[in-house]
Amino acid sequence: LSLSPGAVKVTPGHSPQDLALARALGLPLLSVIGDDGTLCPPGGGWLQGVPRFEARDRVVAALAQQGLLRGVQDHAMTLPLCRYPPCPLPVSPLPP
Repeated sequence: LSLSPGAVKVTPGHSPQDLALARALGLPLLSVIGDDGTLCPPGGGWLQGVPRFEARDRVVAALAQQGLLRGVQDHAMTLPLCRYPPCPLPVSPLPP
């Protein structure tokens, strides 16, 4: 794959597939997004209480400021979207 970074990201609280893999590997289940859509302490103290989409922008800005950002590239959405207009937000499952 031309987009492969050579690593696999497993986010146990993000999808049923990642949750199953995390359980099989004994990885801890951390929830970084609270029920209100803001970041919790495991998501980074400096982002606590920040809405998830705003947090993405802050992380990108922080990486760029430190010279660690390789780039930002749009990709096709593979997560399900809310079906009830006007809700175009991705559905992010939270761990049980």
